[in-house]
Amino acid sequence: MNIYLDIDGTLLYKNQKVIDNLEFFLIEAFSKGDVYWLTTHCKENSNEAVLRHLEPFVSVEEMELLERIKPTSWRTLKTEAIDFSKPFIWFDDYLLFVEQEKLKEVGVFSSWIKVDWQDRLELPDNLI
Repeated sequence: MNIYLDIDGTLLYKNQKVIDNLEFFLIEAFSKGDVYWLTTHCKENSNEAVLRHLEPFVSVEEMELLERIKPTSWRTLKTEAIDFSKPFIWFDDYLLFVEQEKLKEVGVFSSWIKVDWQDRLELPDNLI
């Protein structure tokens, strides 16, 4: 299984504080499959900008885990980076309408886990 992660509003709260239990979440994600960035901070198949963005907010242990996340490459829509031939989960707080429509078109809309820190995030049973 592929796991795709957004940053702002997903791994970082709106106030730029890292989410509670980030280390636990990442360890669990790595135990379930390959983990990829799917964020505006990673568009050109490089982790450099992502890690620079997160560095002020995370511990050394968390950074070591974050460095293991694979980069993606996309130009206009994040869905360009998704490998639709494999099962996946995409954690993101906001998708563009056209991205949502692409997921529906391919029949995988339920693979998007909408992160909403106003409500308690419910992780799928097959991830934990």
